[in-house]
Amino acid sequence: MKYMGCLLSLLLALPASAAIPSKKVQPGPKILSGKGELFGGIAGSGFTLLDVRRTGDKSKKVERVVFDVGDKNGQKIKGWPGYFHAELKNNPQRLILSFSQMPASLVNEVALNYRLKSSFAVKKTALSMDPLDSSLNLTMDLKPNTKVRVYQVAGKKTTSKVVVDLMAE
Repeated sequence: MKYMGCLLSLLLALPASAAIPSKKVQPGPKILSGKGELFGGIAGSGFTLLDVRRTGDKSKKVERVVFDVGDKNGQKIKGWPGYFHAELKNNPQRLILSFSQMPASLVNEVALNYRLKSSFAVKKTALSMDPLDSSLNLTMDLKPNTKVRVYQVAGKKTTSKVVVDLMAE
């Protein structure tokens, strides 16, 4: 009988532990070499690609591409960017960034190509929008043996960002 009481109290405690919210852990930067994938961001009511910027130091063979992410109305947002998935493929080496819930972009393919034309790591880019699932897909064909680091930055003073560092060998 005393075991029955222990079993009953254990069963009653199970639903209480389910009510405790789990801690959300945002993935940190991850270096992709050869091939690999990662994801980040959060779900929301919709997002917009506000801007794409490129900086680089050819002597150090490092280049940074920053994607500014805004809300569905094209305004800056605080907090984490919208959900994204990054996949690095090889043969040919290619980085594919898929932004979910992003039916709008203030940057078109012509502007993207212009901003990345002086890149020493990116050979070619393509930008497409899928109206069925409201996603924006960006493909960057990379030069061989380029390592890629992808991470997200929560907006505090400015908007949220997805950052891609390209390291040529």
